[in-house]
Amino acid sequence: MNKDHLYLNFVFVALIFMALLAIGVIGFQLIEGWSWFDALYMTIISFSTVGFREVHPLGHWGRIFTIFIILFGLIVIALLSASITTWFVSTQILARRKIQKMKKQISKLRDHVIICGGGETAKTIIREFIHTKKDFVVIEHKPEIVAELNELFPELLIVEGDATKDEILEEANVEKAHGLITTMPVDADNLFIVVSARDLNPNLIIISRAVDPHTQEKLYKAGANYVIVPNVLEGMRMASVILRPTLISFLEVMMTSTDLSLRLEEINIPEDSSLVNRTLSEAKIPQRTGLIVIALKRAKDSKWFFNPVSSTVLNKNDKLIVLGESDRIEKLNELIKEKI
Repeated sequence: MNKDHLYLNFVFVALIFMALLAIGVIGFQLIEGWSWFDALYMTIISFSTVGFREVHPLGHWGRIFTIFIILFGLIVIALLSASITTWFVSTQILARRKIQKMKKQISKLRDHVIICGGGETAKTIIREFIHTKKDFVVIEHKPEIVAELNELFPELLIVEGDATKDEILEEANVEKAHGLITTMPVDADNLFIVVSARDLNPNLIIISRAVDPHTQEKLYKAGANYVIVPNVLEGMRMASVILRPTLISFLEVMMTSTDLSLRLEEINIPEDSSLVNRTLSEAKIPQRTGLIVIALKRAKDSKWFFNPVSSTVLNKNDKLIVLGESDRIEKLNELIKEKI
């Protein structure tokens, strides 16, 4: 029985209850000539069978009508109580089933990202991951924030718990994850999460927020691959808006606009791809996908090549930065996955 059916059943029984209540009030008024308040009071005490004395002495037809009200009132109240009980029990069962289904989905994830925290920063990350169709799991310990996230993102995979605890990270399938982003508002929590996550998955790419710039070095030592200091980034961005307004506007449109079809994207070249050991000229990425190759980052030495020439050889695990429409990026992903 789904929630909609339970709701309609509850409404139907409640309407019958109200109808019988109205019949009782009108009946006592017509049969006994009582005021509406006396009739209402008599109807309610008849429903509840509390054993109070009659409001006024009842005549023969009044007693017959009271028997009718009592019998049907017991049935309606029983149905109403059953509907309410079923509503609460079924809601709990549905919630448990949802949690169990979610746990199974999380256990099957591979190369996903774990987002620790459900604040405003995390919501921005969630929207971007949903837009790019990236698998991810959110960990949040505050029930009110969990409820808010579920309302904003109905299909969200979320683990309710403290991300500083190993068992919660394991529930998020950290061993099989590709990356972890911790956005906690307290640096100590971020530090604990980084240490725990690095211990559970040595190959994990960890990105941590640092409220205090002095904590940045500690987070790197704890195992973070990247540390983001919001205050520093905000300052740099504000200065850049003054110094390079057109460039910043262009980048913001590229990175945040949902209406614009063009996007900047990072593409990794796996070692078994057919593009490995081929030149950009041989790969024919612009011709086959319509994308513009902006830059290339070497895997072996992290060296950057901006606007790489056609003779540039693609090696395994190199990263391409491309510009183009979303559907064309999907074509490149398919091209990259072609085996040797």
